[in-house]
Amino acid sequence: MADIRRQGIKGTIWVYVGFLLGAISTYFFTYTHWFTPDQYGLTRALLEIGLLLYAFSTLGTTFYVYKFFPYYADNLPKKDNDLLGQALKICFLGFLFSITALYLFEPIIIKKFSKNSALLVEYFYYIIPLGFFLLLYTIIEIYAFGFSKASTTIFLKEVVLKFFTLIVVLLKIIGLINFKTFVLIFSFQYAIIAIILIAILYKEGNFWLNFKPSKVTKKYKKKIIAVLALTFLTAIVSVLRTSIDALVLASRQDLGKVAIFGFTNYLVMTMGAPSRSLIAITIPMLSRHWKDKNLVEIDRIYKRTSINLLSFSLFMFGLILLNFTDAIQYFNLNESYLEGKYVFILLGLVTIIELGTGVNGQIIGTSSFFRFELWTSILLTVLIIPLSYFLTVKYGLIGPAVANLVSFTIYNAIRYFFLLKKFKMQPFSQKTIEVILIAIVAFMAMHYLLGNKSGLLIIILRSILYALLFIVAVFIRDISPDAKPVFLVLKKRIENIIFKR
Repeated sequence: MADIRRQGIKGTIWVYVGFLLGAISTYFFTYTHWFTPDQYGLTRALLEIGLLLYAFSTLGTTFYVYKFFPYYADNLPKKDNDLLGQALKICFLGFLFSITALYLFEPIIIKKFSKNSALLVEYFYYIIPLGFFLLLYTIIEIYAFGFSKASTTIFLKEVVLKFFTLIVVLLKIIGLINFKTFVLIFSFQYAIIAIILIAILYKEGNFWLNFKPSKVTKKYKKKIIAVLALTFLTAIVSVLRTSIDALVLASRQDLGKVAIFGFTNYLVMTMGAPSRSLIAITIPMLSRHWKDKNLVEIDRIYKRTSINLLSFSLFMFGLILLNFTDAIQYFNLNESYLEGKYVFILLGLVTIIELGTGVNGQIIGTSSFFRFELWTSILLTVLIIPLSYFLTVKYGLIGPAVANLVSFTIYNAIRYFFLLKKFKMQPFSQKTIEVILIAIVAFMAMHYLLGNKSGLLIIILRSILYALLFIVAVFIRDISPDAKPVFLVLKKRIENIIFKR
């Protein structure tokens, strides 16, 4: 657990540096005079469709690399290890099929989006380089996880990628490039970090391409095919359920609503920042523990990730909600983004539910019951797609958020009871109730004390007092077994920097 904690601290630091860079870019995107809501909405829509292109192209290779990395690493010398070569061969074939389908369905796509999202139709084919390099980077990233490079990949995706986007945004703002050039460069963003990661792995002697099937590939051929088939469907339904909101809003509303939803979703993502590093770190560990049949350690990871992620998500939810309206008004963002407040509340509750149940999906997905994760993912998609469509048509912007809350509550309940029944594992304790009560009390105290006041100083004061109330209570009640060790590590590092030890 200490290894997870150490890597988690480093990964979370990089995630928040990335969020700082992303916050600056988001500010420039949403400021009244530099980008229109439609232009910002276009970038969100391109990313979501690029994710769909990536999902259809993987043909299940992502989980194949996750699941079988230990088997290849333990049984083959480096020169004979064909895991990466096989994965790239499969997903590039999938990419060719995907862009062919994209071309064939072009008339339907244009008809669907031309009325409300003409800008998306104009720049639609920019998703090809975006999807291709996202695909390449993701496969290399998952492969790098096996060499304990989670913090490196997090740095690249959260810091380098966000910094690159910020530079391109600034080039557009100061007039060195026009909007068309901006979108072109934006669509190649993943190429930069893919090249850097390949260079790092190559320098360390961990990057090689062998396309000849090894003895491991031959031995596990049937299992590999089964994993590819099942996880291909999982990847598609997973991306469909995350992309459907933007696609429905773009077709039934307009790109301005996509921008508001994207802005709100960005705020929600800050609540789950630690989960991004924790998931990257714990997946290879869970795969190893399942291989070694170490259920005790899996249960320990389950419980600790639950209370840690729940505590953090509750803290960030209250902090953002307290300052949502004041921050938009003070920083002179486009007033249309105020519409996103109730969307944030609903999506924030979704995130609290997701994170509060820990890494349940990753535990199931790396076990021999990974098929169950597929069926629950399909169920979630079957729920969320029609719900999102009909609720968006009826209620507009708030519709997709309601669809997410209903669908993800059911989805996580099913996964919770599955792990409880099969392995007698469940992540909750008395501390779960305590941290929820702490969050409610801290939020209500600041809301009634300073909720009717505004201005930058009030935003800062309200945030500091809320943070003090929440953090002190968490420490006094000893909510998380990792809180104090993390605090001591950070304290020691700060002291070393100050006193140059």
